[in-house]
Amino acid sequence: MAFSMKLWKVDSEKLVEVDKSRPDREQRLEDWIVNDPMLLDMEILLIGRQVITPYHNNKIDLLAMDGEANLVIIELKRDRTAREVVAQTLDYASWVKSLSYQEIDAIAHDFLGKDLKEAFAVRFGFPIPETVNSSHSMVILASELDDTSERIVIGMIVVNMVLFPLDKVRKLVVS
Repeated sequence: MAFSMKLWKVDSEKLVEVDKSRPDREQRLEDWIVNDPMLLDMEILLIGRQVITPYHNNKIDLLAMDGEANLVIIELKRDRTAREVVAQTLDYASWVKSLSYQEIDAIAHDFLGKDLKEAFAVRFGFPIPETVNSSHSMVILASELDDTSERIVIGMIVVNMVLFPLDKVRKLVVS
């Protein structure tokens, strides 16, 4: 479910809500999060930035790991989301779920400059679990969520697909 985070500033001993504004560049938002992941208010370890997927060289904005060693895909949009962003994030998730420990460690090493086991222990204060990437989550960070995207995300369920040859369908319909 989507939630909105308000920003506040202290002005003469009072809290005053800061007006909404969009970063001028998505890159700037990404830089802020890389410099301080706690901006997301999530217990995560960032392990990758602009991670190239095998799908048309698309890149995951940020890849993280939670304290249970599950991957977190973070897709950033400086503007209002479009339904394509949800599809893009789901596409990334389909790739991420198949990553082996060695592949995740390589991504982390490229970004962090150290092994995943070491970085995980430093970040969370305990060793990385034996099972890594048994699940994943997806985060879309945007200034606004359009109605269609919100409806899709809120109604997110497992979708099963059944594919069958068209010629067999024609035989069933004609019979």
